[in-house]
Amino acid sequence: MSQTIINNRDQQINEIMILLNIYNYNEFSYHKTDIIECYYNVFPAVNDNLLRFENVYKPVNYNTFSEDCIKYLPPVRVYLQLPTDYPDKKSPNFYVSASWLSPWQISFICQKLDEIWTDNKGQEILFLWFEFLRNDLLNFLQIKDALDISFMYMVHDSITDYFKLNLTLQNDIRAIYNPPFSNPMQFLINYDRYQQKVKFESNYHVCTICFDYHCGKQCIKLRQCNHIYCKQCIQEYIVIKINENYVNNIVCADLNCNLNITFNEVKELCPELFLKYETLLLQMTINTMQNVILCPRKSCHCPLIKNGDDPLAVCGECDYPFCIYCYKLYHGVTPCIMTNIDSAKLIEEYQNGDKDKKRLLEKEYGRKQIQIIVEEHLSKQHLKKHAKPCPNCCTMVSKISGCNKMTCAYCKVYFCWICGIQITTKNAYDHFLSLDVPCYKRLFEEIRE
Repeated sequence: MSQTIINNRDQQINEIMILLNIYNYNEFSYHKTDIIECYYNVFPAVNDNLLRFENVYKPVNYNTFSEDCIKYLPPVRVYLQLPTDYPDKKSPNFYVSASWLSPWQISFICQKLDEIWTDNKGQEILFLWFEFLRNDLLNFLQIKDALDISFMYMVHDSITDYFKLNLTLQNDIRAIYNPPFSNPMQFLINYDRYQQKVKFESNYHVCTICFDYHCGKQCIKLRQCNHIYCKQCIQEYIVIKINENYVNNIVCADLNCNLNITFNEVKELCPELFLKYETLLLQMTINTMQNVILCPRKSCHCPLIKNGDDPLAVCGECDYPFCIYCYKLYHGVTPCIMTNIDSAKLIEEYQNGDKDKKRLLEKEYGRKQIQIIVEEHLSKQHLKKHAKPCPNCCTMVSKISGCNKMTCAYCKVYFCWICGIQITTKNAYDHFLSLDVPCYKRLFEEIRE
């Protein structure tokens, strides 16, 4: 072996040792046999931490891609062989492969690496190559704030068109295009999410609730607003919300933020309560749907769709027939049984409502039933104000005029209008002459309610 080859070998080993100290194991590795083989993953630096997609083919389910830009790109991979006469005479043999660049863009990269070697012939070149690829690659390809992925979509949609195009273009044989198997946009988004998660978990963060420092694996960054919490604090916060049935709008815990915590984040943070959360959310959603009602049976609660204005609903699960207005057993044309409070509320809504409101109430309760309810309610109000029950048979007796000695028209018992007690003396008027009762000498006194 000549001295020149030995010197080249020593220079190669020294260069490799230096690169191992500069780049981490994810970026640079090597294998040494008769010749040295090197593997380098280029992670391009995205300008301003923002890169949007350009010339995107939007599929039917495009809305599933919520991100409009990415921060991290998949690596450009470089495979090198160091010949025995490198760096004395020859440059390293290499191949460049990428999944998000077109073959002609990769060919431009190969040509640029050749130019760098030409300008620095006879010197160790790997560091210059790697620094160009890591720091200047996007500027060299004129990729500033947008990434054109039309070529990726062409290959994804028809690999045959790609091979036909490849035959017509004279690309550098060292340029290798590795097409992704999934949707190109989703492929890039998934990689970006993964890298963001790796970066996040490798750092320490301050929880917005407890204000303590926690490692990234113990924290979560909310997708909607990017606020950071330790998992324990935000879990306790979500548990309280679910247990208090506030599931329809679980927002970020930051006082100045009103963005929601997503469905998947709740599932990830509180898997034990997720079934309860999902059930409550479904129930609240059903309650907001005007044409959907729930079976009133406690053992069922199966949702069903109302059949227009038909007051009869039959549960498809338990076959229970019920009225869609009062949710009791179906009573046909008989009006719904209502409490005094419900009746008063209905009357107030009907009297104070506009034409549309009255029409809606008549449609829901029926005009005839509203009339009956109004009459019954007014009758009860009148009796409450102008009549009193007989102490013997409870028949309501109304006083029109005369003295305070009352006679029940039903059971003929005497009673006092003032105190309401039954008069049992032989002479009924003696009740108003007794000093022991508060009605003394009040036979003709008018009682004002």
